[in-house]
Amino acid sequence: MHTLAEALHRFLDETGRGNPRSSASPTAVIRLFQEYLNGWAHEDLNPCERQRFEREYAENRRFCDIFDASRMQPHHLNAMVSHFAVRNGPGTKGFLQAVGPVMEKLANWLVQESFWAEKDHRWYRELVGEKPGRELAGCEDFARLLWQHVECHHVAAPDDLADRDYLDDQFTIRKVEPGKLHLEALLEGEDEIVLSLPKSVTAKARKGWSVTLELARVRGKWRILGVGNVYP
Repeated sequence: MHTLAEALHRFLDETGRGNPRSSASPTAVIRLFQEYLNGWAHEDLNPCERQRFEREYAENRRFCDIFDASRMQPHHLNAMVSHFAVRNGPGTKGFLQAVGPVMEKLANWLVQESFWAEKDHRWYRELVGEKPGRELAGCEDFARLLWQHVECHHVAAPDDLADRDYLDDQFTIRKVEPGKLHLEALLEGEDEIVLSLPKSVTAKARKGWSVTLELARVRGKWRILGVGNVYP
């Protein structure tokens, strides 16, 4: 049985590694995906598997060196295309455009090589949709424009700003209008927040995306203090 590391190596051998120096190559995408698996996939382990993982991890072996390819689950691929690539990847447009197609090719290969059953592929499709990762580059463009706007329109929050007038949270974009974003905070009990922004910025936003923002309500209007990542 192939370990995860060996299976991913064979996947690249059989489907193409691309330019090893390019940040947008399949090799770069799979390298980051392997980092994700090594760092987070152990959270799915049952008690017996966790004992094995902790024992071998103490001997400097990583998750992908310990377990076989059957431990690669559909939600792992979904995590890669939904947030991990944005948060931990190089951030180049080429890389973000490559993530979805490489994960799609990997999902099909896992079925072809019998590491996944058809039900696993159906679960994967339910999670990622028909075109996984297609919005990652757009999210990065929107985040960049937001950051540039904040840098050019610095807001100084008052020292005595009330707690109710300050938010540092992840928000869901509920509605996009030219020049306006309607946001909903993840924290329950918060009212809808409306941000006034240049139309060139809101034109890049999409309903349903999530964006991490630091906000202050100054003279009755919410203003952006800081910008984090944007996720599809």
